[in-house]
Order: sequence, then structure tokens, then C-alpha cells
Amino acid sequence: MNYFNDKFGGTDFLYVYTESNNVKNPYVLRQMKKIGDYSRQFNTFGEPSSITDFLTQLNDAMENKNIIPASEQKIDNSTKEMTSTSLDHAITEMYKFIEGIPKKVRTIELSEIEEDEQSEYYQKLAEEIISSLMVKNIEIENPEKLKEELVKIAETPNSEFEKNTKEFVEEILKVSSLEIEDLGIVSTDLFPIFANYITEKGSQDDLLGELMENLTLSEDDAIYLLEGLEISKKIVQDREKVRFAQSETERLIGKNLTDEEKDILWYLMDEEIYVPDDNGDIMVSFTLTGIPVITDKINTSLFRGQAKSIIVAFIAVSIMLMLQFGSLLLGLFAMIPITLTIVTAFGVMGLLSIDLNIGTIMVASIAIGAGIDYTIHYISRYKNELKKRSKIEAMKITLTGTGRAIVFNSVSVAAGVFVLGFSEIQMMAVFGKLIGSVMLLSVIYTLTLLPILLNSIKLKEEGKK
Repeated sequence: MNYFNDKFGGTDFLYVYTESNNVKNPYVLRQMKKIGDYSRQFNTFGEPSSITDFLTQLNDAMENKNIIPASEQKIDNSTKEMTSTSLDHAITEMYKFIEGIPKKVRTIELSEIEEDEQSEYYQKLAEEIISSLMVKNIEIENPEKLKEELVKIAETPNSEFEKNTKEFVEEILKVSSLEIEDLGIVSTDLFPIFANYITEKGSQDDLLGELMENLTLSEDDAIYLLEGLEISKKIVQDREKVRFAQSETERLIGKNLTDEEKDILWYLMDEEIYVPDDNGDIMVSFTLTGIPVITDKINTSLFRGQAKSIIVAFIAVSIMLMLQFGSLLLGLFAMIPITLTIVTAFGVMGLLSIDLNIGTIMVASIAIGAGIDYTIHYISRYKNELKKRSKIEAMKITLTGTGRAIVFNSVSVAAGVFVLGFSEIQMMAVFGKLIGSVMLLSVIYTLTLLPILLNSIKLKEEGKK
């Protein structure tokens, strides 16, 4: 437990409950960060964590300021509410990505493979680099071309990236600074000797002799320095190889890589490669867990239940309308305005990118409940008037009488529901706006489409006038 307490912030959590009328206000967020920073004074607590960590890092990336933004507008632009449909999409995509990771791999030592067979394994290395870049949301138009270029670079010996330049020599001496300082040597004295060694591609024996002669070093000290310089030279050769890979990668993808993305190209220096193999010596599996997964399961269950409820409600209401009006066709016609209201509502939600959640999924149920009232009132009045009048007269009286009452009712109810649109709870605000709109839509379809449908059929009441 001590390890987890030291490295991961502990196994128990002390939560600080924050209550505010606007938790996105910069003052509130900065005080939250201040509380977290204050807790670091106590060894009892581990590393604090909150939404402020994300916001400061994001602001640092966007504006090079590692602080909470001073503007609430900037905070709004930096955050996006996690709704149920976006959560479901994110988790689904995560599952797909995880499933694509090989469960078993075999370790291949490149040094144990014949040189003419190494190309096959370098391709695996290049594929790993490309996939690692792509998961960072880097668009690669021609992955095969990049793969081919990376394989060529991987196959090229590191010594081929040695340069006869002042910068190359200076970098080697900088890497060897500890050995140089340990022997009390000045880099400017060593530079011409080592630069000549690099330029002339001299032997190590010649360099060893020059070190002993020109720097008055003992043989042991000269060997110690030579070994350090050779190791540093290989390190700088590796760096040059990665830099070349970086320039070629940036040329092919058409954008500059960040420092973190550049580091992925160091995979080219790997001496071990991992190849998918059902009999491999390394086994790994990943599983998504945590509150987001639980939330997604609950949302999925709710959506499925709601979908079943809507289907059952449609069937039940249709049957009741058919029985009430004594006509199969009239019962079906009565459901058309309700159906179009629901289709229109969900279509607008899609166009406006309004996500489905526990609140918005209720739109269909409420549309059925509200729309069916308007339909029953309208058709019942129309049938009664039809017993005494012609179709046109019955339609006029129904529209001016019951139709007017339906309009007043829907407008008043919609106005009451629209008030929820001013709620600070985003889900409640969207819910209010949607339900108010659905009420008005239902009336529009009822009073425009239903008269046309009723006029197209002959009802038994027509013969009783």
C-alpha cells in the first residue's frame, strides 16, 4: 500500500464537495486549485486531482499559460459536456481500438536475425510507429509510403548518419561532458583532435595516441575518455537517424511533429520487436471499467427500454383509436400527425447535434401523450359535426371551434414548459425547449395534415345528416 500511496496518490480518497451557483467561474476554479495545492503540504495526502488540472494543461497548450483562464468564455470553449450519446460513441470506439491490440506477441531479437531477413521485422516496427502516430489524431494520407520510408531508414546503419560538421562534434563532446570534466580537460582543447578523427575517419588507436600526446593523459585515462567518446558518438548517430526520420515523416504527412510525437520515432532504435503470435511469450488484455462504463450501460438500458415503450405505446394507442372511432383507416390516420411530430423532433435534434440523454429521450413519449389528445378532440368534434353538415362546413366549424381550443391549450402548455429553457442545468434546459417545440409541432401537424387526411376518406357519419 505504501507504493500506491507514494506513486499513485493513495488507495483512499478525500473528496472536497464544491457548491456554487456557477462552478465554471474562474474564481471558483482557482479556489479549487488553491485547495488542492494547499493539501500538498500534508504528507498524509497524496497527489490532488480535479478538473482544474485538465483546464490548466489545456490553457497551457492553447495560450502557453499554465493557469486557470481568467475568462469564463475561454473555460466554456475549453470544455464540452459529456452527453450519453457521445459517451456511448467514445466507449464503443475505445472497445474497438482495444480489441485491435494483439493479445499475444512474441519477442524477436534483431541481433539474432540474418541481415537479409530483418526487413520483414522492420516493417512491423514501422507499422507500430505509424499506428502510434495515428492514435494521436495525426492524419496520414499515404501510410504505405511512410512505412516504406521508415523501413529504409531502419535498415540504414547508424554510422551512415555520422556528419563531418562542427555541430555534430560539439554534440558528441556535450554528451561526453561528464568524462571530459572528470579528467579536467577543456572541451576547446579536445575539439580539434576529435574533429580531425571524425573528418579523416581515423582509427581508434590513432585517436588514443593523440589523446595521450596532445592532452598529456595516461594510457588508462585516454582509454577511459576514448570509450566515453565512442559511446557518445553512437548516441549522437542515433539522434541524427531519428532527426532524419522526423524530417521525412513531416515531409510525408505535411505537418510538424510535437516533441511527444517525435519521441515515437525512437522506436526505430529498438533492438527487440514484438510480433503477434498465438503462441507468443507475452500475453496482455485490456478491459474498460469505471464510472463512465457503468453510466454507459445504464444509458443503453434506458434507451432500449424507452424504445420498447414507444413501440408498445404506438401499437396500444393505434388499437384504442381504431376501437374508439370504429375504423381501421381512421385509427391509422390519427397516428400520422403524432408519428411526423416525433420524426421531425428527432430529425431537428440530429441537425442541431442535440445528444440523446435521459431527458431528451422522453420527447417521443410526451409527443404521443400530448398529440393523441389533440387528435382525439379534433376527430371526435369533426365526426359529430359531420352528422349535421357537409364535409367543408364540418371542417370549418371543427377548426374554428375545437381547433382554436387546441391552439390555446398547446401554446399555454408550451409556454410553461419553455420556462425550463432558462434552467442552469443544461439537460433540463434542452428538455424544456424540446418539449415546448414538440407541443407546437403536434398542433401544426394536427390542424394542417389531419383535415387533409379526413377529407380524403368517406366516414359513416356522412350519411346520417
